[in-house]
Amino acid sequence: MKFKENLRYLRRSNNMSQSDLAGLFGYKSFTTVQKWEDGTAFPKVENLNRLAQIFNVELDHLLNVDLTSDKVAVPVLGEVKAGYDMYANEEILGYEYLNSSEYRPGEYFYLKVKGDSMIDDRIADGDIVYVRKQDYLDNNEIGVFLLDNNEVTIKRFNIDENGITLKAANRRYKDRRFKEDELKILGRVLHSKVFF
Repeated sequence: MKFKENLRYLRRSNNMSQSDLAGLFGYKSFTTVQKWEDGTAFPKVENLNRLAQIFNVELDHLLNVDLTSDKVAVPVLGEVKAGYDMYANEEILGYEYLNSSEYRPGEYFYLKVKGDSMIDDRIADGDIVYVRKQDYLDNNEIGVFLLDNNEVTIKRFNIDENGITLKAANRRYKDRRFKEDELKILGRVLHSKVFF
């Protein structure tokens, strides 16, 4: 558990004294906060939730993730099919942590992969792909696509004067062609990794 270190770090990062934080809970003295930070006392559940709100962090992160290190929490969103016929699902399955040097400004997220149509690009069933949210791709880049407003898939992107081709990386799957208004680019796949 990383709670006491995280609390001290978050309080100091927000230029708050122990007395300032105690005042937000209606305490007349800083000693309760001091005890939380030195590990001799532990907050009640409602106070833990309030601390997470005050510092704008997930409760699980406050308790279990070393926030003092140079890490960024990136959500792992619901499954996306490396194939077709998978419906969009925005459920958060957990978080992956990256060094801030690996995390560039903008919107980034992980998606869990279901299916094997991208296996030759080393994107396997059960892996997660790291995606930068963007609405454009260059030819031959791997992207995440929304088809017919409800089906999400990962494929290699190609566009020409006749439309868009989404290509699998598995010979068992055929390429599919679309008109530009039949799909939406959700983002570019930057890398994949095994999800534990």
